[in-house]
Amino acid sequence: MTLLKGGQMSAHVEKYSFVFQPCEKGIQLVKSIKESLKNKIGWFSSCHSLAHITICEYQADMDMLSHIKRQVAEVLKFEQSQYVYFDEYQVFPQNGTFYIAPALKSKQFLKKKMEAITQLDFPTELYKSEEPHLTVGRKLDQEKLAIASENLKAVDLDFFCSSIFLRKFNPMRKQYDIIEEFKFGNFQKPPVEVGQLSFDF
Repeated sequence: MTLLKGGQMSAHVEKYSFVFQPCEKGIQLVKSIKESLKNKIGWFSSCHSLAHITICEYQADMDMLSHIKRQVAEVLKFEQSQYVYFDEYQVFPQNGTFYIAPALKSKQFLKKKMEAITQLDFPTELYKSEEPHLTVGRKLDQEKLAIASENLKAVDLDFFCSSIFLRKFNPMRKQYDIIEEFKFGNFQKPPVEVGQLSFDF
C-alpha cells in the first residue's frame, strides 16, 4: 500500500462499505415507502438508493481490501443467522433522517455483528454506524420530517439475516454497487480450554 505525505493513501484507493441488505420483498417494500414519500415531498436524498443497513464506510487500495476481506471472512465463521424484524418509524433529528427501526432483539443482534466488523483492522478513519436502521430519507428539514411522520405510521418488515455485503462506490451513479457477499458460517465457537490447576505443596 503506497502512502503519500501526511499518511494519505495513494490515488488508486476506492470507497467501500459493508452493509446488511433485506431480501427482495423487503427491498421492494422500502422502495414503495420511498416512492410514497417522494410523492408527498418531492425528491430527497437517498430516495433512489437500494434498501440497506450501513455497517461502515472506508477507503482502501486493492491490497488493503484483500486484507479486510480475509478478516471479515474469518470473523463471520462464528456468526449465527436469524430473522430480524423492523417495526416502527423513527427520526434522527440531528441530520434529518427518517428511518425504519429494528425491534429490540433484532437491534441487539445487528449491533453485535456491526461491532465485530468495525473492530477489525481498517486502513483509514472510517465511518461507523452506531445504530442499525433502514433509511427512508436523509437531510430532511423539519417540515418534511413532519410530513413523513404524519403519512407513514405503521411498518412491518422482516428478513432472514445470513450475510453481509461489500459494496463499492460508483462515481458515475453516485451510488454504491454490491460486489461481494459474505455468509455467516453458523459455526459454534470451540469452548475455551481451562488448563488443569496444579499446586506445589
